[in-house]
Parts: sequence; structure tokens; C-alpha cells
Amino acid sequence: MKRIIIVLALGLLMGVGCGAPPARTQSITGPVVRMPKSYRFDPPTLQVKVGDTVTWINEDNFTHNVHFLSGTDWKSPSLRPGSQTSFTFTQPGEYRYQCDFHAQMMKGAIIVVP
Repeated sequence: MKRIIIVLALGLLMGVGCGAPPARTQSITGPVVRMPKSYRFDPPTLQVKVGDTVTWINEDNFTHNVHFLSGTDWKSPSLRPGSQTSFTFTQPGEYRYQCDFHAQMMKGAIIVVP
């Protein structure tokens, strides 16, 4: 009985068998826009080339999304903390976007060049 208690105590100290499993991350090879814990997109403006895929990663404690206001009518699903979404740009131009949940604070732009 004493050994079982010691093993359980060591397991708890080492985090074995408790808590949520670590989040799985997808492999990201292109430009990234982060949503850090401050209601913003980082970087707020990003320049990419036609054909690039941009990935937005929600690193905040709140749900966000990406909703383009110009250039296309694409809108991401709601991104819970730890989630990510990607969009591939096929045409040059300026793509302004916001988070619909926090539109007063979270605005950004992607500049796509040939």
C-alpha cells in the first residue's frame, strides 16, 4: 500500500496521468499571424506573395476568428484557444480583416504581391 501511494504521488508531481493531453499542433510552413493574449493580431500587417498560405494561431484565452472585409468574402470558423486556421492567397491585393468578436481592437491586413 505504501508503494502505491508513493508511485501515485510521484506520478502527480511529474504530471503523469493528470490534466488534459497536450494540444496537437499542425505543421506550419508559411507565414504566421498570432493572436497573443492582448486582443490583437501580430503582426498587424503582413506582406506575402501570391500562392502563400497564411496561418492564424489563437494563443489567447478567448475565442477569436478571422473575417476578411476586403479582397474576398472568406471567414474562418470560431477559433478557440489553441486553434488555428489557414488561407491561401491566389490573387494580389490588400486583404483587410478583423475578429468579429473584438472588432474594435482586432484588425489586420495582408498585402499580397505578385
